[in-house]
Amino acid sequence: MKLSGHLSFFLIALLVVLSIPALAMDKKQEKEFHRISGLSLDELTEHANAALAKRYPDEKWETHRFPDYVFRSESIEAAYKIAVKRPDLLAKIHCYCPCEAIGHKTLLHCFFKNGEQGVFDKHAVFCVICYGEALLAFLWAELGATDQEIIDGMKKKYLPERTIPEEIMLP
Repeated sequence: MKLSGHLSFFLIALLVVLSIPALAMDKKQEKEFHRISGLSLDELTEHANAALAKRYPDEKWETHRFPDYVFRSESIEAAYKIAVKRPDLLAKIHCYCPCEAIGHKTLLHCFFKNGEQGVFDKHAVFCVICYGEALLAFLWAELGATDQEIIDGMKKKYLPERTIPEEIMLP
């Protein structure tokens, strides 16, 4: 009887631990998260390329058969590499450019037609918001940010709260 009580307690404790979502970032990670948010596009690209090389050291990128337009800049190329390696991540993120008007549902749609791997979409090549978001999302994920922290970070960066100047407020 005593053994089954301990076993029950253990199983309940295990279920509680497993049901807790991924822990939030610690203070050091939060500081790095905010630092990354403020990087220039060139700096984001440099950090993303380094992270891609570290995460996928033996990747044969040519096997992905990127269209020529992907190689217009290092930033675009890095973003498309992220799209082929982390479609799961990009599929969870809203794109903050006006691409919803052309049917895009998530950031992944900016890189792949209909948001499905296989056929590349050229949209992200022409949109610094799209490829900038991909670089940010990847770097934040590599840092250990949760999906929700990444989503919240994107909202904060691309939809910052703005105060309305008093002189234009109606009486």
